Amino acid sequence: MKHLHFKELPSTQLKAIELIEEHNSILISAQKQTQGRGRRDNNWEDLENSLAFSFNISPTGKPTLLALEIAITLAKYFDEDNLSLKWPNDIYNEKGKKVIGILVNKEGDDYIIGIGINYGPVTKSTHNNYGQLKSGHLLNEEEYKTLPEQIYKYICENRLNDHDIISKWSRLSFHINQKCKVIDGDEIITGTFEGIGEYGEALIKNGDKIEKAYTGSLLLD
Repeated sequence: MKHLHFKELPSTQLKAIELIEEHNSILISAQKQTQGRGRRDNNWEDLENSLAFSFNISPTGKPTLLALEIAITLAKYFDEDNLSLKWPNDIYNEKGKKVIGILVNKEGDDYIIGIGINYGPVTKSTHNNYGQLKSGHLLNEEEYKTLPEQIYKYICENRLNDHDIISKWSRLSFHINQKCKVIDGDEIITGTFEGIGEYGEALIKNGDKIEKAYTGSLLLD
């Protein structure tokens, strides 16, 4: 694995996509992002005391389960007792605040994973839903480089099969059986979140009918 660390980058995800053809296995990390990317081409707000890194990895089974697998493994790495998962690829702390976001891009035969972690205290943010993973922890310059590498190695050493991904994700999710809506462009599905299907799709119960959402943003009532 080739690890390239930068003091500042527009986006670790874009840099990984740019360099993937030169390396079979690559990890890109940056102390600061100026144009971080989130899901559905949204901007990822760059916060102090946060980690940003991207890498390529192959699915162990169904590609649509890859983001869910990464979320499960990250929760286990940090402390799954105090973290929970939100469909499709966010991790929240015990206070109900988002602390980790995951992005997946497919580039040719490669899957590029982007991870943003709100690691320590945040003093400035345009959103009040951001929390911190490690209360009071201030990242030093070395940790911006070493922590992404440690996390990457842990992910690679703890891969999951499809069955384990679905069962473990369901156990760690905090919104099973909650009222919700999934918004995907002009399409809105409302009902009760029943769980996930074999491809990682959200199963939303509306009356006697189960509707499936493969992409979109989940809003909880």
